[in-house]
Amino acid sequence: MKLVQISDFKLGRSIQGFYLCKEKHLRYTRSGDLFLDMVFSDSTGTISGKLWEMADQFQDRFASGDPVAVKGKVTEFNDHLQLTVTQVNQATHRQYGKYGFSLDLIINSVEEPLDKLWNRVLKVILSLREPYKKFTQNIFMEHEQKIRVIPGSVQHHNPIRGGFLKHLVTTTEISMDILPYYPALNKDLVLCGILLHDIGKVESTNDNLQADYTDAGRVIGDVTLSVNIVQNAASSFKNFPEEILLKLEHIILSHRTVGDVGAIGSGFAEALFVHYINILDDQLNLMLNTIVKDSNQGWTNNHNQFCSELYKK
Repeated sequence: MKLVQISDFKLGRSIQGFYLCKEKHLRYTRSGDLFLDMVFSDSTGTISGKLWEMADQFQDRFASGDPVAVKGKVTEFNDHLQLTVTQVNQATHRQYGKYGFSLDLIINSVEEPLDKLWNRVLKVILSLREPYKKFTQNIFMEHEQKIRVIPGSVQHHNPIRGGFLKHLVTTTEISMDILPYYPALNKDLVLCGILLHDIGKVESTNDNLQADYTDAGRVIGDVTLSVNIVQNAASSFKNFPEEILLKLEHIILSHRTVGDVGAIGSGFAEALFVHYINILDDQLNLMLNTIVKDSNQGWTNNHNQFCSELYKK
């Protein structure tokens, strides 16, 4: 039997495949029997699942947040497809690699290999003059592991594995094309500001398969965390210029739309440039994702971030 993705589930079909267990709860039926109540997802969709038999035996074989190997049958409940599970186990490359298991099956990731995106960001960093180059390089080397994999955001723009890195590549490379038209701007400050404007997300977002906010992300927020990281890096950098630090702090605080928590208006040209480049990539990605995910023909519905019907043709 071939592997079946959630988007291909049809009522009555027996399936087997690899999915991410987003939720798992051990519950009781009205008659007092144990069952597992679960939510599965892959790169194509999400579905609820129930395991009615031997729930106590399968309970300890996997946890919420694990990749899992599942067998079952597609059923229906309240006019929605549901998966009646007969077997479920934690999926690892060692045990299931020979059966086709891959993380790409269960999570949405950027299309370009992460190594290539990372190298494109490093190319931008190495193009900077000092002290911008060494300063930015130090921060990126310290946080490389998370920079490579975290999403651009948990719910909004680039909400996929590697989305943060993709956002940096897009905004820096667009900027390098535009900056020659504005020779009065400090190119190094702009690019450094773009590279660091969201750096707090390495502390506000976890790098689990099921991305979510950390406690620090919920309590403090990524903007403040970004400022903290830049300040700490400057304190350990010998004679880092105070004026550059001040401008980087302002770029971080002003890159969001005024009205967002912690956001302030842009106070100089380089900050304004970073602000609009960031909004351009954020909003375009959000609109494109909204259009792709909407199931209507011709126009989307208006239940979206833009509160408007969007043209799909």
